Amino acid sequence: MDANLYLDLHAPKDGYVFVVTYGRSGSTLTQSLLNSIPGYCIRGENGNLLYHFAQAANVVSSWDNYTWRQEQKIKPQENRHISLRDTLGTPKDPWYGAENVDADHFSRAMMDLFVRDILKNPEGVRVSGFKEIRFHEDKKFFQAYLGIVKKYFPKARFIFQTRDHESVSKSGWWKNREKSDVIAMVKGANSMYGEFSKRNPGICYTIEYERYAEGASYVSEIFDFLEEKPDWEKVSAILGKKLTHCR
Repeated sequence: MDANLYLDLHAPKDGYVFVVTYGRSGSTLTQSLLNSIPGYCIRGENGNLLYHFAQAANVVSSWDNYTWRQEQKIKPQENRHISLRDTLGTPKDPWYGAENVDADHFSRAMMDLFVRDILKNPEGVRVSGFKEIRFHEDKKFFQAYLGIVKKYFPKARFIFQTRDHESVSKSGWWKNREKSDVIAMVKGANSMYGEFSKRNPGICYTIEYERYAEGASYVSEIFDFLEEKPDWEKVSAILGKKLTHCR
């Protein structure tokens, strides 16, 4: 891999932080705290755009119609897929051209584009990322999705934010959803977060929103995970400000 090909992706020298959560977990507070750290630029939601990039990366790297042809092109002597022997690389092949796809380059180039045109980091950013409340919506793809993010974003770390399901369900944000559905969503998302964290120790941290009531001592734990030192004046101002959106 040549980092010079993906300049925007590699520009934040200390990597990426992704805040993974659901609506009304208090994640905008976390977003504000992270952005109080010098050199951090943690963007807000983007409609889960990265999901579509990850899906595309998954297709070219794992679908048989790509992988068979790529393998056959690299090692034609093995003849593992006899059906491709006479058609590979010709218009007779219904997937003509799939053998030429460089899945790794395609995926890294997409992520580089995402950073350049969606995150649009200002000069001097050393840690980039964003928070999103929709990572969990495709339950079957969730683990693979975050795995792709981990693979292609240098030094990726994940902050999962949870909140008591009763509190979440009472928010006006969810007024058009059945309470039981919201509670089931929260419990399911928390379970997925826990599973990914177990599989990826050291790069994941789970924030429990209720513990923000502990103030500085709890914020210190979060900053310790990030290996950063808080500016307590900024932190105090952020913790003391009540968020007004979606009351």
